[in-house]
Amino acid sequence: RAPSDPELVARAMQDTILLAACGPHETLPHNADFPADLFTACLTTPIRMALTVFCKKSLLKDEGVTADLIDRIPGKHNDRKTMLGELNWIFTAITDTIAWNVLPRPLFQKLFRQDLLIASLFRNFLLAERIMHTANCAPLSYPELPPTYQHHMWQAWDLAAEMCLAQLPGLLVGDPGAEFQPSTFFSEQLTAFEVWLEHGNEKKPPPEQLPIVLQVLLSQSYRLRALVLLGRFLDMGSWAVELALSV
Repeated sequence: RAPSDPELVARAMQDTILLAACGPHETLPHNADFPADLFTACLTTPIRMALTVFCKKSLLKDEGVTADLIDRIPGKHNDRKTMLGELNWIFTAITDTIAWNVLPRPLFQKLFRQDLLIASLFRNFLLAERIMHTANCAPLSYPELPPTYQHHMWQAWDLAAEMCLAQLPGLLVGDPGAEFQPSTFFSEQLTAFEVWLEHGNEKKPPPEQLPIVLQVLLSQSYRLRALVLLGRFLDMGSWAVELALSV
């Protein structure tokens, strides 16, 4: 018998995390273009699923970019100098940014900063929500998250994916002159943050690029520029320091 005391239920659920593929009155998608378990595929192989779904609606499918090529993307997830590593890094930056801008700060800290595995699952859950929404399914979670499938940062993901995938056929045919050209995503986000610094203040909405600025401190290529911009932001006052610590 389920407890009837709301406070008792709340305490019991305090450390509970649930992820579900759809609501009780929805039907899971049955589509030959998708894996049989689309939700699990999004949670466990997010880059492959994100690129596969994007490619199906992109003009790149007419340029020879197929699911087989996507499976052969060169590189490693943890090597940012490769295409696969670059895409993984961008995906992490975008999903973190969406979560930080949409979720209450305490919930963001709980789900995206306290445990690496849970953070990875919830980043991938945001992707699952976006993809499964196209199949008329709305994945559910506890704690409940607000809808993020229409967040404009997903457009930045689509652009970065297109720029990388457009290079894929040339890289895989063994052309000795073909070299992977990194995405301009991080440079563009730093520029957007710089624009905010020119016009933003404590009374205006916080800079949505702040999680990305802090993330690129790990990259030698962007570190100096990011440090200069971050220093300018922190000089705005204690509110800016608190905002940076919330990331």
